[in-house]
Amino acid sequence: MGLLSFLASCSKPVQAAARFGNIAVFRQHIMTLLRERHLAQNLAVDPADPARFKMTVHGEDSTVDVTNVFGYIKAYPEEDASETIDRFIASITYDHNQPVDEKDVVAVVRTRNYVDGMGEEVLREPLGADLVILYMADRPDAMEPLFRKTLPGKSLADVRRLALDNLRKWLPKVVSDGELGNGVLYYVDGNTMLSTSLLLLEDFWRSVAARFPVDVLIALPRKDQLFLFDDTPAAKAGVRRLIDVTMQENANLLSPHIYARRGGNIVAVSS
Repeated sequence: MGLLSFLASCSKPVQAAARFGNIAVFRQHIMTLLRERHLAQNLAVDPADPARFKMTVHGEDSTVDVTNVFGYIKAYPEEDASETIDRFIASITYDHNQPVDEKDVVAVVRTRNYVDGMGEEVLREPLGADLVILYMADRPDAMEPLFRKTLPGKSLADVRRLALDNLRKWLPKVVSDGELGNGVLYYVDGNTMLSTSLLLLEDFWRSVAARFPVDVLIALPRKDQLFLFDDTPAAKAGVRRLIDVTMQENANLLSPHIYARRGGNIVAVSS
């Protein structure tokens, strides 16, 4: 019943953000703010995609896609849209040429499709199935991928050690919600984008061993949530429904697949 209640709450109709009408109007709003605040130059819409535009920031050209932030605002109408927009603008105008502080190095879990477009120099490692460990800088308003040149003199093993040490500092902030019955939602309070990173910490697995003593099913439908379920056929059906419902929200989406941790390894699970 816990899982069914959760699904019912998630499946409520997502109302469009009436303030913006559609994604093209929202894109124009973002571009207007960038112009008014003198944060970007050479702003130009992408005529082929109503969610994308081009700009120049700190002397570098980039293409911005507002799909995710627009979806987030629609999915969470109770939140302050202005604050969400300000965070988004801060993330796309941040000066990424600033040096990375070692205390900000973290690791997150992403899919291979997400990472492949970043180029060969991005710091990453395979995790299992189609999942990848992506090393990033936890900037004030955004996560920034790390490249080989970002931390000169550091090997991948050095970066891994830094990232995991920094992640462990967030363990006291882990929140669990067991209302799913045969599953539990975990997230990091105050830094939800590190929620998937819990998969990488043996300290975390030891902390949940009493609830999940053996193999577990894993759902990562969003970048800011980690779901663990009993590795049973009954739970698997519920996981599939949970993922399918979440995929309709179009906010912070990560993966539509079911995974499992079996024998300490992350593997794909057929639907």
